[in-house]
Amino acid sequence: MKRIADEYELPDYDEPDEGHIGALLRRPRRSWGRVWAALGIMAALAGFLGSLLYVGQAEREDSFCIGCHTVPEQTYFDRASAALAGALAIDLSSYHYQQIRGAGDAIHCINCHEGDGSAAHAVDKRVLGLRNLVEWFVGRNDPAVEKLRVRAPHLSNDGCAACHQKTLLVAGLDNHTHNMLPLSYALWKDGARLIPPPNAADPQAVMAAGLLRYDTRVQCSTCHQTHRSLETPRYLDAAAVQRGCVQCHVEVGQGPLDVTVTLEE
Repeated sequence: MKRIADEYELPDYDEPDEGHIGALLRRPRRSWGRVWAALGIMAALAGFLGSLLYVGQAEREDSFCIGCHTVPEQTYFDRASAALAGALAIDLSSYHYQQIRGAGDAIHCINCHEGDGSAAHAVDKRVLGLRNLVEWFVGRNDPAVEKLRVRAPHLSNDGCAACHQKTLLVAGLDNHTHNMLPLSYALWKDGARLIPPPNAADPQAVMAAGLLRYDTRVQCSTCHQTHRSLETPRYLDAAAVQRGCVQCHVEVGQGPLDVTVTLEE
């Protein structure tokens, strides 16, 4: 009987070089630094998302807002509370509280400061909130009560449209201070229907003409300064309205510059 010689020799596992099988059996080492870094990132992300959810719910209560926005927002909160208790509403914001809450509906500070609820406006709102928070921490927040400038007018602008769309969409020249705003044009192009002007000789012709796009930076807050105390009809300042008219006429290149504004009693 012939024998086949087996010349293959198994490697010596006592030698430093473990060879192929030893490499397979050897347990890989974990990089704990990377593991902890990944866990830290996940925890930070979870905390950030959780804080956003918490703030999103908490900001629906005015008491939460004035917790940080102490000055001048505390003043606005006190004005609204006084109006709800039966006192004379001394600014447009307090008047809104008085009328809306009096009718059994809900209104909160955030309703006028969150825009149209879109994702883009949600980001703008959060960025503005972080900016305000940083300024508050470093002591650079503006304590002035009668502010004439709105930091993010596009948010409050679309907040106005949420309730006052009918005012913006009444067609005709008599309502041009509203229906010629870029906001009104955007609403109409998005499918909102125009409203026939009252007492028009041919309302259908006015409706068929539609609206034109005018490039102006005039916003609702240009004329309707929500937190100014004004003892005037509809809480309007004739000088502020006049400035808004002139600004719009200059920017669109149409209309008179010698505008005279008279508020109806």
